[in-house]
Amino acid sequence: MAALAVLTCQPNSHPFQERHISLHESVKIGRSVARARPALNNGIFDCKVLSRNHAMLWYENGNFYIQDTKSSNGTFVNDNRLCKGGEESQPHAIYSEDIIQFGVNVMENNRRGEKITHGCIIAVVTLFHPDGREAKPQANQLGELLPAQELYQLSHLLQEAMHREKMLEQKLNTLQELVQNTQESSEGGWQALIDEDRLLSRLEVLENQLHAYSKNHSEDTLRQELVTLQQEKLNYETTAKESLMKVLQEKLEAVRKLSDLERSLSTTEEECAHLRETCEKTKEELHLLAIKYEDQQKEVQELEMQLEEAKNKHKEELDSLDKEKEDLNYRLQKLGDMVTMETSLTVKMESLQAENDIAKEQLAVMKAKLEAMKENNNDDRNDNKHIANGEENEEKKSLHSDQEVFCPDIIPTSTKDQLTEQSGEKLKESQDTLESYKAKIEETEKRLKDSNDRIGQLEKELEVAHLEARQYLAKMATMEVQLKESRKQIDSSNDLIKSLQNQVQELEAELAMYKIPQLEKSLNATLVHSAPPDDFDGRSASVNHVNSQADDDLEALLREARELHKKAEIELSKSRKELDESRDHIRTVEEERLLLKSQLTDIQSEAKDKSAMVIDLQDQLKKAEITTREVKEQILDLRDQLLEEQDHVKATQERVAELQNELEEEKSKHRSTIVALKAANSELEETRSKHKITLDDLQDTKRQLTESQQAVKQNHNEAEQLRNKLKHLHEEQDLERRDKHDKLREITHHKSHTDSHTRLPVSKSRAGEFSSLKEECSCLRKRIQAIEAEMKMSRRENLHLSAEYNKLQESYKELEALKEKLENNEMTWRSNMTDAQKETEKTQQEFYVYISPDMTSISFYVNTYPEITSISFYVNTYPDITSIQFYVNTYPDITSM
Repeated sequence: MAALAVLTCQPNSHPFQERHISLHESVKIGRSVARARPALNNGIFDCKVLSRNHAMLWYENGNFYIQDTKSSNGTFVNDNRLCKGGEESQPHAIYSEDIIQFGVNVMENNRRGEKITHGCIIAVVTLFHPDGREAKPQANQLGELLPAQELYQLSHLLQEAMHREKMLEQKLNTLQELVQNTQESSEGGWQALIDEDRLLSRLEVLENQLHAYSKNHSEDTLRQELVTLQQEKLNYETTAKESLMKVLQEKLEAVRKLSDLERSLSTTEEECAHLRETCEKTKEELHLLAIKYEDQQKEVQELEMQLEEAKNKHKEELDSLDKEKEDLNYRLQKLGDMVTMETSLTVKMESLQAENDIAKEQLAVMKAKLEAMKENNNDDRNDNKHIANGEENEEKKSLHSDQEVFCPDIIPTSTKDQLTEQSGEKLKESQDTLESYKAKIEETEKRLKDSNDRIGQLEKELEVAHLEARQYLAKMATMEVQLKESRKQIDSSNDLIKSLQNQVQELEAELAMYKIPQLEKSLNATLVHSAPPDDFDGRSASVNHVNSQADDDLEALLREARELHKKAEIELSKSRKELDESRDHIRTVEEERLLLKSQLTDIQSEAKDKSAMVIDLQDQLKKAEITTREVKEQILDLRDQLLEEQDHVKATQERVAELQNELEEEKSKHRSTIVALKAANSELEETRSKHKITLDDLQDTKRQLTESQQAVKQNHNEAEQLRNKLKHLHEEQDLERRDKHDKLREITHHKSHTDSHTRLPVSKSRAGEFSSLKEECSCLRKRIQAIEAEMKMSRRENLHLSAEYNKLQESYKELEALKEKLENNEMTWRSNMTDAQKETEKTQQEFYVYISPDMTSISFYVNTYPEITSISFYVNTYPDITSIQFYVNTYPDITSM
C-alpha cells in the first residue's frame, strides 16, 4: 500500500472535487492540458492560475514533501510562499491539516471591460502513511528557517522602523523644546496676570475711594456703596481672571497649534521630499518600463512579421509540394504507359515466338519430305525429273507466294530422253544448293536458338527490372505521403526516382531498338527459307501428274527455272548480306547485353543500397512524424501562449494607459498639493509674522504693564498717603462731630456762622485734593479702557489665529489624505511595476527570436519548456534561409530536432 494524500477544497478556493492521490511515486500538480486531464486520483486542476508544471508532491523516508517547480504564481504552505516567481524551491515538509495554496487570485478585464477574478487552488491536506497512520506534526518540532525573501522583507521593515524612530525622536525633541518654551511663556504670563490683577484691584480701590470722596453720603449709604463696590470688585475680579485665563489658554493653544503646525510642516516637507524622490524613482522606472514596453512591442511586431513570412513560406512550400506531386503523378502516368507498352511488346514477342515455333515445325516437315524425295530419286530418274520440275515450280511458287497458281499441261513423251541429262545436272546443282541452304538454315536455327535464349534472359532481366520498377513505384507511392513532411527526403527520393526512370527508359528504348529489327529479320528469314507444308502433298501429286505433259512445256519450264535460279542467287546474296548484318547486330546486341548485365548488377547493388536507404528513411520518417506531431502540438501550445501573451500585452497596455492616466492625475494632484503647500507655507509665514507681531505687542504690553506697575506703585504710595489723609480727615470729622454734638446746645447762631466761615478754607483744600484724585482716576480709567481695547484686539487676533489654525489643520488633514493616496498609488505602482517586470521577464524567458546576421537562419527560443534544447525546421527551397529553429525547453529526452 502506498502513501495517500487527500486534498479537500476550501470555501475561498477555485471549486474542485476532493482528490485522493496515491504517492507511490512523485505526483505532478499543474494545469489541465490536452494530454493531462483532471481526475479524482491526480493533481491536475482546471484552473487558469496554475502553471503546467506547478509543483511536485512525493513521499520519501517517512515524510511528505512538496516542491515548487518554477511556477509563475507561486506555492504557499500555511500562507508562506516557498520561493520567488520563476524559481525552483527547496523540498518543503508538509503535515496533515496544513493549508496548501497553489497560485494567487488574478484580476482580468474581459472584452466588455468587466473585471473577472480567476481563483486559486486552496486545499486542506490530510496525509496518511503506507501503514494507515496520519502524518501529524510533532509537538516538539523546531521552527523552520525563514526564507531569504522574508528576511529581506524583515530587514526592510526594520530599516523603515529605524527611520520612523529617528523621525519620532526628532519630533520628541521639537516637542520638548516647545514644552519648555510654553512653560517659560506660561510663567511669564502668570506673572503678568498677577501684576495686572494687582493693578486692577488697586485701580478699583482708588476708584471706590474717589467715588466715596466725591460724594458726601451718610454712613448707611456709604456702607451700601461699599458693599456694592466690594461685590462689583469680586465680580470684576472673577470676570477679569476668567477672561485672562481664557486669553492665556487661547494664547497657549495658539502657541501649541503653531508648534504642531511647524512640526507637521517639517514632517510634511520631509515626507514631500521623500515622496518627490519616490516619484522621481517611479518616473524613471516608468520611463524604463515604457522603453522596455516599446522594445517588446517592436519585438512582437517583428515576431508577427516573421510569423507572416513563415506562413507565406509555408504556403509557397505547399504550392511547390503540390507541383511536385503533379509532376510525380505525370511521371507515374508515363511509367504506366511504358508498362502497358512493355506488356504489349511482350505479347508481340510471345506471338512471334509462337510463329517461330510453327516455322520450326514446318522446317522439320520439309526435312522429312526432302529425305523421302531423295529416296524416290534413287528409285526413278524420271520421277526425279518431274520432281525437279515440281521443285522448280515450288521454288517459283515460294518466291511468288502471292501468285500460287498451278497449270497442269500434258507433256509429250518424245522429249523425255533429251531432257533427262540436263535435269539430272540441274537436280545435282539444286541438291547442292539445298544442302547449302540446309546448312545455312541449321546455322540460322542455332543462332535463332541463341538469340531466343538471350531474349529469354533479357526478358527475365526485364521482368526483374519491371518488378524492381513496380517495387520502386510502390515505394514512391508510400514516399509521396511522407514527402509532405520532410523536404530533404523528397529531394533524395526525387533524385532516386529520376535516375531509375532514366535507366528504365534507356533499358526500354534499347530493348525496343533491339527487339523490333531482330524480329523482323527472323520473320523474313523464316518466310524466305520455309515452305508451306500443306502445299507439299499437292505438289508431289502435281509432279506425278506432270509425267504426262509434252516436251514443249519442259523447255518453257527450264527457262523459267533458270530465271528462278538467277533470282534465287540474287536473294541468296541478299540473305548473306542480311546474315552478315544480323551477325554484326548480334555482336552489338551481345555487347549491349553485357553492358546491360553490368548496369543491372550496378542497378541491383544500387537498389539494395537504396532499399536500405529507404528503410532508414522510413525509420527517419516515422521519427520525423512523431517529432512533427509533437512539434505541431508544441506549436499549437505556443500559438495559445502567444494569444494569451497578446491578450496579456493588451491588458498590460491598458494597465499602462491607466497608470499613465493615474500618473497624470497624481501629477496634477501633486501640483495642486504643492500649490496648497506653498499657500500653506505662505499662510504659515504670515501667521509667523503675525505671531511675531503679537509677540512684539505682548512685549509692548509687558513694557506697558511694567510701566503701569510702576505707576500703580506710585499710585499705591499716593493712595497710602491719601488713606493717611483720609484717616486724618476721618479723625478730624469724628472730633468735629463730637465737638458739634457737645457745643450745639450752647453755641448760638452767631457761633455757628463763625464756624461755617472757618470750615470753608478746609473744604476748599479738600476739594482741590479730590479734583486731583478725580483726574488721576480718569487717567487710570483711560488706561484701563486702552488695556481692555488691547485685550479685545488680542482676543480678535486669537480668534483669527484659531480660525487660521483650523484651516491649517484641515489643510494638514488634506495633505495627510493626499499622502496616504500617494502612498497607496505608490504601492499599486510598485506592485504593477513588479507584475509588469515579471511579465516582461516571463515573456523574454518564454519567447526569444534570434536572426543570424547573414539572414540564413531564424531561431525561436521558448523557455517555458526547460528540458528541450532545440527544435529546428530546415528549409532548403529558399537559398537565403537555411534553417528556422524553435528552441523549446520542455522534454528531457529530446535534445535536438
